[in-house]
Amino acid sequence: MQNLWRYIILAICSVAIYSFRYKIVNLVLGQPEIRRSFIHLSMRIPFIRDRFVHRAFQ
Repeated sequence: MQNLWRYIILAICSVAIYSFRYKIVNLVLGQPEIRRSFIHLSMRIPFIRDRFVHRAFQ
C-alpha cells in the first residue's frame, strides 16, 4: 500500500512539473549566475555552438 502512495505522489509531482515546466525554467534561468553558467556550458557543446553562431551571423 505504501508503494502505491509513492507512485501516486510521484505521478502528481510529475504532472505538476510538466505543467509548469516553462515557469520553472524561467525562474531558474532568471538568476544571472545560473544563466551565465548555463550559457557557458551550452557553448561548449559543438552542435549548439555551431547553430547559435550560424543564426547569429546569418
